[in-house]
Amino acid sequence: MSTTISLQVPQTRTAPRFAAPLGELFAAAIALFNHPGTPAPRYPSREAARVRAMARSYESADPRFASELYAAADRHEMLYGD
Repeated sequence: MSTTISLQVPQTRTAPRFAAPLGELFAAAIALFNHPGTPAPRYPSREAARVRAMARSYESADPRFASELYAAADRHEMLYGD
């Protein structure tokens, strides 16, 4: 009696020679444009209204998901309300 075992060994891939330095340079360039300033103002009632509008669009297709969206909007407004 004999048993045959097939092993699949993934080949190691190497990145091109200058991929890492170019990636670091690109990340540094993006970081220059991301100025950590004051965060954008939040409007919880508007955010909740958008979620409720999305829930209305799902009411006929997926009522359970719509009810979860309504509940999430209510919780969001209670936690972060104006």
